[in-house]
Amino acid sequence: MRIYQFFGALILLLLVYSCKPIEALPPKYTVIAPPPLNQVPSIITIPLEIDLNPYLKDIEKSLPKTFEGGEEHCDGISYSYIFHRDPIKYYFYPDHLYYEVLGNFQLKLNYCPKCHGLFDDKGSCVVPRVYAECGTKDPLSIKVGYKTEISLNNKCQFESTTSLSKFELLDPCIITLFKYDATSEVKKQVKAELQQLEEDIDKQIEAIDIRSDLKSTWKELQEPIAIEGYGFLYINPIVASVSDLTFSKNKVEVDINLKVAPMVSTETLQLKAQSLPDLQEFKKTKGIQMGIDISASYDSLSSIANKELKGKELKFKRKTIIIKELKIEGSQDNRMVFSLHFEGSKKGVFYLTALPVFDTLTQKISMENMSFEIETKSLLLNTARWLFNDRILQELEKNAIFDLAPYIKDAQTTITKELNAPLTNDVDMTGSIDEMQIKEIFLTSNYLILRSELKGQLKLKMH
Repeated sequence: MRIYQFFGALILLLLVYSCKPIEALPPKYTVIAPPPLNQVPSIITIPLEIDLNPYLKDIEKSLPKTFEGGEEHCDGISYSYIFHRDPIKYYFYPDHLYYEVLGNFQLKLNYCPKCHGLFDDKGSCVVPRVYAECGTKDPLSIKVGYKTEISLNNKCQFESTTSLSKFELLDPCIITLFKYDATSEVKKQVKAELQQLEEDIDKQIEAIDIRSDLKSTWKELQEPIAIEGYGFLYINPIVASVSDLTFSKNKVEVDINLKVAPMVSTETLQLKAQSLPDLQEFKKTKGIQMGIDISASYDSLSSIANKELKGKELKFKRKTIIIKELKIEGSQDNRMVFSLHFEGSKKGVFYLTALPVFDTLTQKISMENMSFEIETKSLLLNTARWLFNDRILQELEKNAIFDLAPYIKDAQTTITKELNAPLTNDVDMTGSIDEMQIKEIFLTSNYLILRSELKGQLKLKMH
């Protein structure tokens, strides 16, 4: 009787134990820090536009509107003149600024054939002087033109060189009384007066301050730009260069290129602010290129896998398990750790590990060398050997494929949005991410790091 009781108790114990859920202990997770993100040097362009209207108005105000001069001689011809100018007309050529002035002049002359100093130390004419004039009743016309060439020096300051390029006396001044053409002498004297204004013009142009604006922009570019869901974008400017100036429609345009080493960090960085350096030789822009680490949470990746696996039935002769959930729990020695929640002939949870392999062409991650975690392996061998089956691993490997295309698309959209916003009150930023590709993947405790390369355009416009 006792032996029947013993076997009965044993059978009951086995039945109870066989109904007990399989609950493996979670494995210990480990994380190997990914290598630092390389900063890829890129070029961004600041197309700087400066409205010249207020400065040209200042030039107009600063230049005198009337010029007077002359020469007195005892012998020969003496003369005096007055030149009145009209408002300046400005013309813009691609490589220089040109402005033209029309004006009128009046000329008075007197002539003495010979002087003597008998009664006057200064001399007096031996005959009565002959007086004549041009333009006093009907003023004569003069056309004057200036050419100004402007450049930026390495301190980002304007340098201006103005020269008198046109002087036309439209109406000749010929005194028939003593057959004298005063045109050449008047031209010489008035031209000398106008050349004195070149320095004043250059001072007005060189006083235009764009260095302060560029310094402010340079400082702002060192501040992080928040990218929702991805961290902070650092433009990280290194050096600046400047193109030749071009002129059009009352404005001067110049491309200021900044060499930058942009990067995205999940946390704010304590970077030392750099002052604006001297400008370097200009180089053509090629757009922006930068590295970025995108964090894809294990929860979001798990949901991708569960679209294919949730509810899937696996039969083992007379036994069946139904997958409730496949969940990524973390990493262990650069392998991804999964928990498999199941029900059916048995229910419970056990753990597996797999090596994630990334395909740069398809931008997909597949699981290779999937195996039962060591503690799970021991538990299954002792309680449910039939579950210790390669078919489970094969089925999981076949379906646990992660397409990263949605992350790429979302990241491109989000970053492009943040690149199209005012940088400061005086500087607008526009840009786009035209190409994005994941290059490497790294495992952390809660995220899969997608190390990516972005290519696109970034421009800044001062106003």
